[in-house]
Amino acid sequence: MHDPRSTLLNHNSGRWSGCFIRLNGSGLEQERFPTVLDVEERDGVIQTNLTYVNSGEQRAMNFTALPFTMQVGADGGWSLGPSSITPWNWVGELCVVRGTQRRRMIVRHGTSGLDSVVYVRESQDEPLQPLLPDPLHCPSHPLNAFTVWTPEPGVELLLDSRVRQSGDATACGLRWSSPDGSSHQIVRRYDSQGQMQPLSDAWG
Repeated sequence: MHDPRSTLLNHNSGRWSGCFIRLNGSGLEQERFPTVLDVEERDGVIQTNLTYVNSGEQRAMNFTALPFTMQVGADGGWSLGPSSITPWNWVGELCVVRGTQRRRMIVRHGTSGLDSVVYVRESQDEPLQPLLPDPLHCPSHPLNAFTVWTPEPGVELLLDSRVRQSGDATACGLRWSSPDGSSHQIVRRYDSQGQMQPLSDAWG
């Protein structure tokens, strides 16, 4: 049986060297900075510590039980966000894991649609390769009511860039495909009433 807490730890524990790339609502890079993230369990407490390499600033978070709004897939991918949303401001975070590599995004939605996306590349194998263009400008294409950005080959970000109205269901997703055709993905969905929906394999 799928145990979300154990699955999360099995796939996400360790030290992750990362690069955060902040993009505006059009997919154009605004800034990037290196990070180090440590994730471990001690005495039943999951401890995370994020270090911004350039400044040395640290941000820590500890928890014994997973937040009830956290969704964890069987392959270790996860998402965080509110349990319910309005048509306006909300933030979602998503992560997919492939061995010693992770891809994450933090999506911020505002009253006028998509405000910003932070795209995160992380690795437990030094160094992170390949380097992405600087500045990055994500190619995009429409998919039903959504927009898909491609920050690097094989990675797709499913985004809702609409100025949403009451009654609009929405989603944000992250999919990472391998050259062999396999893929890892996580999609966070909200129905027309703004309520969080269970994980599913649907895309778009």
